[in-house]
Amino acid sequence: MERNEKDLLALEVDVIHGLAPGRAGVCARVTDPSVRAVWSWSPGARLLALGPDVEDPGTADGSAQPYAPGETPVVLTRIAAALQTPGEPVGVQGGPCFTFPDRLATHRPAPFPLLVSDAEGRGAARKLRRPDNWQPGEWAELIAGAAGEWVMAVRDGEPVSICHTPAANTRAAEAGIWTRADHRGRGLAPATVAAWARREGPRRDVLFYSTTIDNHASRGVARALGLTPLGWIWTVR
Repeated sequence: MERNEKDLLALEVDVIHGLAPGRAGVCARVTDPSVRAVWSWSPGARLLALGPDVEDPGTADGSAQPYAPGETPVVLTRIAAALQTPGEPVGVQGGPCFTFPDRLATHRPAPFPLLVSDAEGRGAARKLRRPDNWQPGEWAELIAGAAGEWVMAVRDGEPVSICHTPAANTRAAEAGIWTRADHRGRGLAPATVAAWARREGPRRDVLFYSTTIDNHASRGVARALGLTPLGWIWTVR
């Protein structure tokens, strides 16, 4: 299904943060309580959504600022400054976002076996050693498939790279990727993300991938897979 940039930006913000769309003269709102404001833009569209306690910036909504990938949006700089209080730091962070094309670029096969979230894989995952960065409850939910599809590259009885579904709605899903520090640079992340897309893609209209401005390894995964650049998403927290 074809969607324009405005629809895609709104859909990704909704997947990640929850979105209550705006209407004429009323700014959109995000439902994620950890986010004060979101600015999502692309060459042909832009979207500002505010937390419940943030005032609408009105004419200073940033609509006149030219699209500038990698440049902090002026409107969020102003919102962050207005929210700043002693002892309560307010930060602006962001990075590029992408959609998955119908066909991913060719990449190297994973050097280790890939475990997928089918019935057999979920059973096998219960025998793996839990990575230290996953809490027991989160890990149990993940391997049970309660949070969506996943793919793991496994070595010596332990996952060393995982692509999973940290956020989704009925129409779209966001890819989440983690690779153990001592196994990075081996092509594991592109292989696990590609395998995840093959499992999650049939269930959704759109798959998204987003990262931060300074996560060069994650941005490299997007390049390796030939993901389609959509725009940038910035948040005030």
